[in-house]
Amino acid sequence: MPTKKMPVKKLLLAGAGHAHIGLLRRRCMTPSIKLDITLISAQPQFVYSGMLPGWMAGHYTLDNIRIDIKSLCSQAGVRFIQQPITAVDAKSQQVMTTDDRHYSYDVLSLNTGADTDMRWSHNAETSSVIAIRPLSEFITHWQQILTDARQSKKYQLAIIGAGAAAIELVMAAQVALQQINTNHQVILVCGEHLLSGFNPRFQQRVMKQLYRHGIRMVQERATGYRDGQLSTATDSLTMDAVIAATGVMGSAWTAATDLQTIDNGFIAVNALQQSVSHPNVFAVGDVATRVDEDMAHSGVHAVRGGAIEADNLLAYLRGEPMQNYQPKTRTLYLLSCGDKYAIGSWGKFSVQGRWVWYLKRKIDKRFINAK
Repeated sequence: MPTKKMPVKKLLLAGAGHAHIGLLRRRCMTPSIKLDITLISAQPQFVYSGMLPGWMAGHYTLDNIRIDIKSLCSQAGVRFIQQPITAVDAKSQQVMTTDDRHYSYDVLSLNTGADTDMRWSHNAETSSVIAIRPLSEFITHWQQILTDARQSKKYQLAIIGAGAAAIELVMAAQVALQQINTNHQVILVCGEHLLSGFNPRFQQRVMKQLYRHGIRMVQERATGYRDGQLSTATDSLTMDAVIAATGVMGSAWTAATDLQTIDNGFIAVNALQQSVSHPNVFAVGDVATRVDEDMAHSGVHAVRGGAIEADNLLAYLRGEPMQNYQPKTRTLYLLSCGDKYAIGSWGKFSVQGRWVWYLKRKIDKRFINAK
């Protein structure tokens, strides 16, 4: 009897976040089925946001905080396409890229990240504000900031945001600029609610570190930036540059998709990290929002949810049962303070010290260097 040929399924991976890195590192992902796998990413390297402040402060080189996605794809037998995606047509099962090419799929996984939320600005000149995302563009801007600061007698930089990312950025930036010239100053424009969602003891520890670094805080909402002037509710501040770390909103491409989206362009997913409108599409990380649970966009969920999404993706392809991603009620959060010092949070408990920074470095390097 002739052997029955197994059909080849097309698995398309859009983006190069934690979930897809985990899949690539597995090498032999689905030995029981035949797959034609393609990964599309705007960049050939993944920049790990958890180590970005350490790079800004001079503790790491760029190579220390990047993962070579193109090389991982080659090792895993996965086709790599370097293009930003512009649209997803779930009905026809196709993904479009900036070079007007269409890529078909049987199963799609979205791990593209999101864009910086710039809705705080009341004027149209947001192009002069440096957004923290995409990270590849931010890296270029930060290098230019350092170049400009070396040529300035008093460089003024503002960072807008009230979350943990903004806090890490402002302390890293202050350390870096003060090393160039002690006259340079970084200002945090954070509104009234700094580190909302963290316990008061952790917030107090962070405030003391901001004070230790001599960082000025403006507890008003930024409203716009034009001609070197950063506007707040009651003031206008002269700034050489402004960085926005103001949370995330759906990527631009989500405006051109028939996948169900919620909350300003995030892909709506269930507990399986599966699209609620198209079951052959999965999404995880900042590109997605759970419809069944109020869950913050954070690195913790990107890592843990990404592992579940990767498992579910392979289970779906094999026709096997999938598992829910159930976030833990307490998670360890490690916040770097610029100068090899960090604060740790675990529920209501918090600690701080240089040993916390070295613990964070160990965890981060383990992810970057995993095989």
